[in-house]
Amino acid sequence: MTISAADASFAIGLPPEKAIEHLQAKQAQVTGPWTEWLDGQHARGFTAANVAKLDVLQDMQDSLAKALKNGQTLQQWKDGLVPELQRKGWWGRSGTTAELQAAGRVDAEGVIAKGLTPTRLRTIFQTNMQSAYMAGRYADMIEEAEERPYWQYVAILDAKTRPAHRAMNGKIFMYDDPGWKTFYPPCGFNCRCRVRNFSKTDITRRKLQVDSTEGKLQEVQVPLRSGGSASVTRYNDKSLPGGKFQPDAGFSNNPAAATWQPSLAANDVQLSKRYVETAVQGPAFERFVQAKAPEGSFPVGIAAPARQAELDLDGAVVTLGAELVKRQQLARTRLGVDDYRRIPDVLERGVLATDLDDRWLVLDEPDAIYTLDLQAQPGGARVQNFERKAKTR
Repeated sequence: MTISAADASFAIGLPPEKAIEHLQAKQAQVTGPWTEWLDGQHARGFTAANVAKLDVLQDMQDSLAKALKNGQTLQQWKDGLVPELQRKGWWGRSGTTAELQAAGRVDAEGVIAKGLTPTRLRTIFQTNMQSAYMAGRYADMIEEAEERPYWQYVAILDAKTRPAHRAMNGKIFMYDDPGWKTFYPPCGFNCRCRVRNFSKTDITRRKLQVDSTEGKLQEVQVPLRSGGSASVTRYNDKSLPGGKFQPDAGFSNNPAAATWQPSLAANDVQLSKRYVETAVQGPAFERFVQAKAPEGSFPVGIAAPARQAELDLDGAVVTLGAELVKRQQLARTRLGVDDYRRIPDVLERGVLATDLDDRWLVLDEPDAIYTLDLQAQPGGARVQNFERKAKTR
């Protein structure tokens, strides 16, 4: 049975708005075989393998967002989309050579792209709906992580469920366990698995077991039917059938974790400044700083035009990279999240200090002296070093 978007929303407990935002934020892109996108590109892009017309992809993406908004079933979605695909020559395999050329289905070497079929539309619908809902669900659960930090993998237990996915049902890990970077659903085409969260009280009252993937994750190469191989992350666990679980090729990542942020460089400086100040005070920044294995970067400041000129920057956005956070964690610098939250203050109120070609900012406060060393990069700067030296009394 195929469930509707509305039914899926009810089952997962997710308001569809976040799922719609996730889907609409993607940029439609023309690709060749599905194997071109194996490294998480689906987090920010929308495509259908071998559909070489951008307007057709946009039609499909828009129709999926409409289906999410209106709670359409698979059949209702197809009923609205298929006539447009027929009109543009991308439905089925029929048509004269001239018609197929006009539709953009014949490449320079004369190879004809396959048209869309009911089977392909079912896969596109189910995979995109599930990905959108799970991305929205991830955003909700991250915001609730302080109160409900235990996440449980949940599989649909029916005849369609893959045995490996069924075996993962009920497994619980901390929200920041690195395993969620690889097996947060969906874990393959048409995967219907999801995740729910628990509080410490829930875990204690229900006597639930909490697992960890520490030391159990392994990068492996898996063969592709089209030839070649792809890298996936395998979770080795003796309690699972065959002692392991691994997502399908192309799904060994967590696109939901690629959190969307506004394009700060394109915004008004004051608007961007308010956004960054709010974000730095929020739970997402705290998790970034305190994570055992932080990744990526986080915007921590917006340099005013005068400060940009003073530091010879070509943009306003200042970011804190995971590599510096990791380095300072290993060095046991004792910098806490509240210390890192002072970076916007140092950027705004710090006094410029120089030594030959080096320049840094110093903020002298009653309890400590903060120093901020920046390295210019396109669009602004990244934090090269940040220190806090407590004052002795």
